[in-house]
Amino acid sequence: ERRWLARLVTTRRIIVVPTANALGYYRNQRTEGSIDPNRDFPFDVQDPKICMQTIAGRTLNELFRTHLFQLSLTFHGGMEVIGYEWGAPTYLDHLSPDHVAQDQIARSYSDYGGSFATSPQYNYGTMNDLVYYVRGGMEDWAYAGSWDPDRVVPCQPTTFGGYPLAKTVYDDSVLRVFNMLVETSNQKEPREPTLGNSWQVLDSRTPGNGHVSRNIRLALLAAEMVEPHVSVLAVDDLVLSDDIVPLQSRDRSACQHVSTNTVMIANHNSQGVKIQWTVGGSFTIDDTSLYYGLWKDVESLDCHVGLQSEAKSWTGLKNQLQQVVPTETTTTTRGSTQYSSAGAVPDPRTTTLAKHTKGPVFEAFVDTSEFQKGDEIVVLAMAKVDQNWKTQPTNIKPPIPPTSHVVNARTDSMWQHQNSESGHRVTGRLEWISLPLTLVVGDYEIQQGGGGTQADGRLTVKAYELSNRFGQTTGYNRGGISPSSKSSSEVPLLDYHRYLGVMAAFTLAVVITIGFHKYRTRVTHQRLVNELYDEEHEFTNNNNNNRNGHYADHDDDEEEDDEEEFVIENYPHDDGGGGSSVELGDFSTGTHLRGRDLT
Repeated sequence: ERRWLARLVTTRRIIVVPTANALGYYRNQRTEGSIDPNRDFPFDVQDPKICMQTIAGRTLNELFRTHLFQLSLTFHGGMEVIGYEWGAPTYLDHLSPDHVAQDQIARSYSDYGGSFATSPQYNYGTMNDLVYYVRGGMEDWAYAGSWDPDRVVPCQPTTFGGYPLAKTVYDDSVLRVFNMLVETSNQKEPREPTLGNSWQVLDSRTPGNGHVSRNIRLALLAAEMVEPHVSVLAVDDLVLSDDIVPLQSRDRSACQHVSTNTVMIANHNSQGVKIQWTVGGSFTIDDTSLYYGLWKDVESLDCHVGLQSEAKSWTGLKNQLQQVVPTETTTTTRGSTQYSSAGAVPDPRTTTLAKHTKGPVFEAFVDTSEFQKGDEIVVLAMAKVDQNWKTQPTNIKPPIPPTSHVVNARTDSMWQHQNSESGHRVTGRLEWISLPLTLVVGDYEIQQGGGGTQADGRLTVKAYELSNRFGQTTGYNRGGISPSSKSSSEVPLLDYHRYLGVMAAFTLAVVITIGFHKYRTRVTHQRLVNELYDEEHEFTNNNNNNRNGHYADHDDDEEEDDEEEFVIENYPHDDGGGGSSVELGDFSTGTHLRGRDLT
């Protein structure tokens, strides 16, 4: 779960508007003044003077105009349902061109939200069917404002001195968003015991589930679904450290030796090296495989831009690599993620990675027998996903292909849209690529029979990770317990336990030292405080005596109404679509050296 959250905050831009209708919230009213902001958007309205009348509506309009959102959620109260297009009277009794994707995403929101004692899972469907139709709805406006001009009217409000007409004239790119309505509770002010708590908040089956906790999961799932991703999980059953690290360098020069997992493997390995990977940010996995080759034979590779930004970049790179498909006896080239109604296929519970991922686990063997000692091999996992989103039911209106960014970004390699004001861009592609894995051919060999515990109690090293992605900027870590020759290809189990014992003792000593230092600091600090208090108390008494007992104690510490603004800013990173990221923390703990079968 920590890896998942680290990926989301590093590869997504997440924008939160806590209270769009601030005045209505303050007054505990639905309206802003006398106007309902929920009906204040220029879609399917008949009078240009009755849109963009509120500050809430204009605020959201400005936000959408300066971004290229793909998914968003708008939370309300009064019933319990997840609604999507259509919700406008013009399209009553019809489905949207993106219905298949909208229905699948809404179902996953409902499943991941779960239920609790006073509330079943969210019902989901079109707003026209489950809620009621409206003119000027935000959801339909965000979805179709850029491609359905007959329904959009430039606004001419008179409130607050008016609003520029050009602000409600939209280009072809801005408004193609799945902005789903979430009616969170039948009660506008649900009782506190039904709100839930943070206990196992990422698990839909948690006993702490409630209105707030399940909607936290909905928001996280929206961030997950905005873009597919592929991750290499393990090499010869050695589980790798995170492939996405917050606060990590993203420049082109960092690609091979900073931005990738690096694993040393044995040379002359006739069995091949087993690679396991997973796919996320999607539902249906239409195809997946591995590509590998020598780093020196690969043209300049930008890990964070070149692989994902344009289809032609990957096409050119693919021609320089060898392809290997998943092992047919254990898995296939197709499957589904844990967010699909079918669950994760191939099932991670049938693999050694059950404790490390809830997503599907694919595996294949890379033939390294022809590579030489010191060779550096690049390995990439590829996946093609959600191609069923291009299909459409018969009852759609208008009768056009899917129009949203989130659908076309993964089903149309020619999809190109850019915000003319901010420069944000959405680029379509069919194949999604993992960050590279680097295999370094070591100077040791595996004994006949592979890894595992030998008869004399010693462990055979098959592969170990050389992780330099936590602050180092050049080369990779060659230290630790690296076998240096064929004769030293085994590491005694007893020596390994001694190594762990020494490290544990050292760590404990450091903790005790730090703890004693903090304790001594607190004692010293308290002593100084006491001395200052005694001096001040003596001075005060003298003052009081001099003033014949007339002393007034005045408290200048006034309670302040701190107003905190929660802002998530962008950090450039292209793990997929020219998107950006936010950094909420650095999970790095130092250079890692981890072996398999040493664990």
